[in-house]
Amino acid sequence: MLMNEVMLSRAARSDFNRRMLRRVAWKVASSVALGGLYAWDLEDHCVLIAQEEMPLKGLGKGFDGSTLAHVSDLHLSPIVREAYLQRFVDAVNAMEVDFVAVTGDLVTGSMGYARRVARLIRRFRPGIATLACLGNHDYGMWHPNGLGGVRGLAEYLSEHLLDGGVGLMNNHSHIFRRDGAVLQFVGVEDLWSDRYDPVAAFSRVDTSRPVVALVHNPDAAPQLASLGAQWVLAGHTHGRDRTKRSFRRFRKAVFPASHRHFIAGQYSLGASNFLYVNRGIGHARRRGPDHRPEITLFTLRNR
Repeated sequence: MLMNEVMLSRAARSDFNRRMLRRVAWKVASSVALGGLYAWDLEDHCVLIAQEEMPLKGLGKGFDGSTLAHVSDLHLSPIVREAYLQRFVDAVNAMEVDFVAVTGDLVTGSMGYARRVARLIRRFRPGIATLACLGNHDYGMWHPNGLGGVRGLAEYLSEHLLDGGVGLMNNHSHIFRRDGAVLQFVGVEDLWSDRYDPVAAFSRVDTSRPVVALVHNPDAAPQLASLGAQWVLAGHTHGRDRTKRSFRRFRKAVFPASHRHFIAGQYSLGASNFLYVNRGIGHARRRGPDHRPEITLFTLRNR
């Protein structure tokens, strides 16, 4: 065999090493107990993989042990490119989960990227369903008073998501049944939008059965829990500590928050109600290890 047939180029060796790193990471991940937290390098971006259990009261055997991957804040834009986000889609697909939950800020206020992000989200391949809700940037706004809004963006994005079979929950709910077990998902429009309506979202929900709620802004979590959600999945914060004085001084008017302690990870909302805040996967404005892009992998358990 000729030498140039067996020697790898520098680029090929780099690609090979990255693929090997991913394989090792997944092998290690399989041995990590639930609740573990670890990181691996996804094409030069340090990604946090959080493994968590999601206890749900009344969860039937049909869904006990099911898995759900939670991602948020894709922010497809000239800064966060489709090729970068595709690597997260591939990583989630490698997990072979039952559900994928995407909690808003799919684009950064641009009509031009709406169709592209819908196409990207359709590439998730869960065993049962991909579910999503919208975030403030999906309306074009970056301020709760609507500053920077893009007319028709949310409707245009919603249309493409629904056409692709994504379970978009704009104040709606979805129910799933398997082997006699029932699992409900509910989602609301963004808290800062004038269409946020949690009462309408829960209008067809049976709160005596397990309910998982999707919302972009974690400030809405206590209200959703009071309406019957056992778990609330959110994003929005990018893992930034909103209690710091510097944040309060410069961002309070632009990014108001009624629950600034909801930063990242799991929070208790009562005896059997919980919130999980995902750090998001868009890589813009990341500072420090606590702000790394995150994929959260939940295993659903009967409690």
